[in-house]
Amino acid sequence: MHPQNNSQTVTMSFFRYEGRKNKTWGMSQMHLSRKPMKAMEGLLFFKPLGTGGGTGYSIWPDFGVYGLLAVWENYEQALNWRKSDFYKTFEAKSKENYTIFMSPISSRGSWSGFSNWETSDQKESTPLICVITRATIRKRFMFKFWSMVPGSSAAHDVADGLIFSKGIGEVPLLEQATFTIWENTQSMINFAYKSFHAEAVQITRKRNGFNEEMFTRLKPFLAVGSWNGINPLERYGINSTL
Repeated sequence: MHPQNNSQTVTMSFFRYEGRKNKTWGMSQMHLSRKPMKAMEGLLFFKPLGTGGGTGYSIWPDFGVYGLLAVWENYEQALNWRKSDFYKTFEAKSKENYTIFMSPISSRGSWSGFSNWETSDQKESTPLICVITRATIRKRFMFKFWSMVPGSSAAHDVADGLIFSKGIGEVPLLEQATFTIWENTQSMINFAYKSFHAEAVQITRKRNGFNEEMFTRLKPFLAVGSWNGINPLERYGINSTL
């Protein structure tokens, strides 16, 4: 099910690179992609992102995988970007790429000051739920925060209902985020509010360890490409054809 063309649409893309030359190119896009992205019609907000090792929380970067988050005025403009020559350069350089199209349904906080989410009611379209969590960690709290990461990571690795997960961020150690996809809202809530991860977040908030936070829920409606050789959302009935 596609939303109306006038509905705000969010894309989260991941690119996997192999070989030193392509990995270096992927890293360079953290800076070089900014100008062509800003020229894309309908773009409201975007972030070129590095990623953490493994599937979730990790202090070690993954130099073979990079991400790109974008918020578009509507679905048609998001689609135009995915079909653009600019995107095709990423396809040509990467061994694998995967883009999830989503409709925002709720959000609190901000990312680099952006909080202009136009939420829509997509609750009946699919039980799947995507979540973007983001925080800037105050330098004085950095050591304490990362000392809690192994416990959060362990809870993450055994979380029921987790379909897809990747740690993302702009500045190593200080500006961190995660992108996750869950089978249903309850699975997400159990992890977000009832695991060690929840305790770690509460401790950080209590000690004023975050400078800026954002927690955004979205409904996926289209997933194109592959990750680890498959489209993780195809088995859940999410459309995979542009």
